Amino acid sequence: MIWIWIGVGLLSACGSDQPVAPDTSAQQTQTFKVIVETMGEQFSRTSPIAASRRQPITGASSRQRFDKLELLILENKVPAKVIYKTSFDGWSNTDNKVSVPWVSDSGVGREATVTLTGAECLPDADYMVYAVGYESGSFGGYQPFKDVKIGDDFRTTEVVTLPEGEGLTEIFAGGEIFHVQGGKIYSTPSDQAELEDGNIHLRRQVAGTFGYFTGIPAAVDGKAVAALRLVRTRKNQSIILGGFRGVDDSENFRKENVINGTNPSTAFDAKLAGSAENNAFIVYEINLANWFPGNTGNAALPLDENRDGILNALDTNWQIDTTIFPEGSISLPAGTVFGDSYLISVAMTEEDIAAGLPTFEFQVLDENGNILKSWPVYLRDLGGEELNQRTIVSLPESGEGRTEITLEDNPETEYCYSIVRNRLYSMGEKAHGQSYGEDTPIDLNTVSTLVLDSQHEWNTTSVIPF
Repeated sequence: MIWIWIGVGLLSACGSDQPVAPDTSAQQTQTFKVIVETMGEQFSRTSPIAASRRQPITGASSRQRFDKLELLILENKVPAKVIYKTSFDGWSNTDNKVSVPWVSDSGVGREATVTLTGAECLPDADYMVYAVGYESGSFGGYQPFKDVKIGDDFRTTEVVTLPEGEGLTEIFAGGEIFHVQGGKIYSTPSDQAELEDGNIHLRRQVAGTFGYFTGIPAAVDGKAVAALRLVRTRKNQSIILGGFRGVDDSENFRKENVINGTNPSTAFDAKLAGSAENNAFIVYEINLANWFPGNTGNAALPLDENRDGILNALDTNWQIDTTIFPEGSISLPAGTVFGDSYLISVAMTEEDIAAGLPTFEFQVLDENGNILKSWPVYLRDLGGEELNQRTIVSLPESGEGRTEITLEDNPETEYCYSIVRNRLYSMGEKAHGQSYGEDTPIDLNTVSTLVLDSQHEWNTTSVIPF
């Protein structure tokens, strides 16, 4: 178990041989960049953001729609005094150019340049940088670094909690070490790399999932089908905005396979198949009557227009459910349905595995919510690496605000697996919010096993529809 200061993974590195800070009051300017990396389109249907701005979760676009970003520069010691604080309002507004498109070999997103002038300029030394990007009004009106002022000692890792009943949306955070040498701000991607122009990267602190289906049976064992639903067995309510690096590389803030969720929920609202009481949480539910309307006999059920027993493209009454996806927000081939949601990361334990507890279960429901058919959902990792270890981020009981980073052997199976931050979990292939003919929905009439693909950092194409 390793103790990391303020969750940004910043180990105190100032030594007694630190050079004497020169007088920089006459120095004209210093600059650094704030970069927010995004892979995948924004906002699930449960977001508090206006429906007109809703974008589906898919795998390719790098749109950003959050509006607020807060940043601190701190002394690189414990406790860490706040040296500089700034805010960005309208981060994703392309009209006022608070941020602009960013593209590199390592990712895509948006960036802004911060310019320090006069007394704001940093003396030669090492500094810690910590930033959070978020949507105003989300997470119960959360404001990062609230009441923190320049000159204060900063001791608290940011933790954001989703109120019960509020839909989850995205939040971004990141940390960095800035090295100021000769009056210029530098950073480095690893302790083996050369210094380069200073920048801090923020990355998504939640996961996302979507399901893309066609060939839906209109009935199961003679009982009419009303909805499709994905449920999960574990759910966290809070996100620790930290654990951006481990201890193997003091400069690398791209730590992967990280679980930063905490505060387990017990507000179960669904059952697993065969259960007598609620023991699961709804991820998303697809009301089929909104996709295949016109059933005059029972408006709660979809209309199988051609009466072939399958809901698909042959039913000409198909439409996109505009109560979930406003007009123009998504393009889908006829006969397909789509559901999505953001997820706070959560760790499945050895006890869960021993109990045979699944991470997800996909269900077909009747109009009363009874489960007519269900599938376990197996994981297929597309990261191209062996995930033999995982990193758990937690807070100590002392309340001092330091994050506890635990690197442990990964006990997970393809059936019982953790949900990791900044990871896209998908059933079916849909690379864009719009449809260009290359998408592949899952045919529920023929599938025998449901597989959830795990895509690391929401792998993207080079298309950036800002």
